[in-house]
Amino acid sequence: MRYLPMRRSKLVGTEGPGSLVISPEGETAVIGALDLWFKDSYGNRARNIEEFAVNEPRLKAILKVDKFYTPPEFRRSSEHALEVVPNSNLVMPLMRFPKWHYCSSCRSLRELELDQTSVYLDCPKCNQKRYYKQVPFVVICDHGHLSDFPWRKWVHNNEDTICNGNLHIQMSGGSTLDSWAIICERCNERRNLQRVTSFDKDDNTSYLGNQLNKDKSKRYTCEGERPWCGDEKEECVAAPVAILRNSISVYMAKKISALAIPGDYSQNVDLIVSKIQSPAKHLVRTNLGLLDNVEKKIKFIRENLRFELREETTDREIEDAIMYIESGEEYEYTEEELERPGLLIKEKEFEKLTSTLSSEELKVELEWEYDVKEEVEENYYKPYLQRLSRVLKLKETTALYGFDRKDFKDNTGYSDYYPSLYKDYSGLHEKWLPVNEVYGEGIFLQLNLEKVEEWESTPTVQKYFEAYLKRIKHVEHRDDSILKPRNIMLHTLSHFLIDELANACGYNRASIRERLYLDEGQIGVLIYISAGDSEGTLGGLVRLGLQDKFFQILDKAKNNAEWCSSDPVCTELGKTQGHGVNGLNGAACYNCSHIPETSCEFWNLYLDRSLLIDKTIGYFRD
Repeated sequence: MRYLPMRRSKLVGTEGPGSLVISPEGETAVIGALDLWFKDSYGNRARNIEEFAVNEPRLKAILKVDKFYTPPEFRRSSEHALEVVPNSNLVMPLMRFPKWHYCSSCRSLRELELDQTSVYLDCPKCNQKRYYKQVPFVVICDHGHLSDFPWRKWVHNNEDTICNGNLHIQMSGGSTLDSWAIICERCNERRNLQRVTSFDKDDNTSYLGNQLNKDKSKRYTCEGERPWCGDEKEECVAAPVAILRNSISVYMAKKISALAIPGDYSQNVDLIVSKIQSPAKHLVRTNLGLLDNVEKKIKFIRENLRFELREETTDREIEDAIMYIESGEEYEYTEEELERPGLLIKEKEFEKLTSTLSSEELKVELEWEYDVKEEVEENYYKPYLQRLSRVLKLKETTALYGFDRKDFKDNTGYSDYYPSLYKDYSGLHEKWLPVNEVYGEGIFLQLNLEKVEEWESTPTVQKYFEAYLKRIKHVEHRDDSILKPRNIMLHTLSHFLIDELANACGYNRASIRERLYLDEGQIGVLIYISAGDSEGTLGGLVRLGLQDKFFQILDKAKNNAEWCSSDPVCTELGKTQGHGVNGLNGAACYNCSHIPETSCEFWNLYLDRSLLIDKTIGYFRD
């Protein structure tokens, strides 16, 4: 495969190991396994990957891995022999996939190799060089495998066919699958692709699996291909599903993130830790690890951070910082706690966000807090809220731990996914996962828990939500952590706030994200933006957290929620059969409540305007 520019952040997300990426020319490749990373184009291993190491102790404790690394950036080696560029020429492994291509002129099919670079090839039928296009279909299964469509087996109605005649595609010009037909030129077999993408959820079977063989008693199963690891295969009996290679269902990244929170140590220690762990100090981290005693390390830190250290910094504080960096703050969780990892991570974050804090990686300023004695007639919204804080500085670390294909599964067994990211998982000396660090700013809003509980306990709200739960009880892999009226109401409010903040702060909606805090005793949302630069962002969002600006934005967001261009259909359908995937949304559709999926924690599901503004059941109904 040819070289493609890639964003490091996407390698810890939609373009992780096993995903398909598309070049500007329309060619598709699969990202290689993690044990193929940190190598140059000749296969030489990076000399010092510790430069890319990241320490996030809370994520490490939950994911139970040894290390985290950020994807390496590409650095050209120097033209001067005496100038050494560390970790130069590192590239991400790409394999051409799907391997089957067809001639752009005669449409004859041809299978290429995973490492094929050129697609201008001699066509035997045309007797000249032609451009070969990749076929639009691949095959996936529930177990995460990715295979080529079985063209030869399909056209012959037999997975054991021995015919190796030339195949070509015949297109009749229609927009449906039956307008595509495959023809074998040796035996004149012909078969179209009608319904090959069909899947029956009730009995977990696919049309491809049931109908490939002429003998219907013989079911075709997944071939277990893992092209991101090479040509190897695994045994698999799952139902294979044909799908367009650019479909979102081909690769759904499994990620978990955490905000950096300061430990129980002084600001001087916090400063030292922050400076040493910054990307610019990777050589300091590397050389620090080569020293054999604490005294040398303290002296080394004083010499290399002499401009960053405060005058009153003691040797003991430097030693504490070194111990934290080398061993990390130890977090130990029980098995019961690990059954709810997302909420577990956010528990400590919520504690910090609801206080005033000033550290190198998390800075929180209280802007407004509800006081029952305060005169509130001037502002309708204040009794409904508890706290408004401006988060002037934050750092978020996101880890990729696996992926799903076909359907997104709500599975907290993180280690079950790890083997899919590696070519040889059993032979690993240390388990590691890719992470991405971003820095940013945000606004934290906490609702008045007493007011929320009073609203949630009203009979009309209870009756409405019981009907909703009854409607979705058949849905598999639903996220039960959000299935409370308060949580869906807050989630919906978050979306309308993001819309209005995007209009006011100058950032587009796709760059603003939400982080919901929904555990018992918690009811808050952090709306934030971030960037890969350690300097963070420019302050455009946090400025809108000033109370004189924010309450105006909240008012506009609430007013926007009262009307949808699809009303009354949006509202009425939301109350009866629901919107979105499996009817998981109430009164919420693309015309009112949806934001870019990268901004939403729940893929634009679990939304309902009625719980926010309805005259009978809405939180802001008065």
